[in-house]
Amino acid sequence: MNITIGQRIKQRRKAMNITGAQIKEKTGISTGNLSEIENGKSLPSAAAIIQLSQILECSTDYILLGETRNSESFPYSDVQLNRLVHYYQKMSEQDQKELLMIAEMKANK
Repeated sequence: MNITIGQRIKQRRKAMNITGAQIKEKTGISTGNLSEIENGKSLPSAAAIIQLSQILECSTDYILLGETRNSESFPYSDVQLNRLVHYYQKMSEQDQKELLMIAEMKANK
């Protein structure tokens, strides 16, 4: 049996003794929405997955796939990636485009 995204979130939350109310307090995800996610009635948004990975101290890969990438093949920690996404989301659309252009230039260097 394949474990769903919601089931992984619920298992991790319970293993860490985190309540739905604590998730709501730290992320803004309502307890009703969390319940729907955990019960497979809806899927979390990308932003919610990032927030949940931070609160549940696990990778976004774990939430989505049930596994974590090998750090040798992906040398950046989830914390670094989450910080980058966090700052990117706070930028204006123009700044986001500029940052993507810079990243592309750096990657192709």
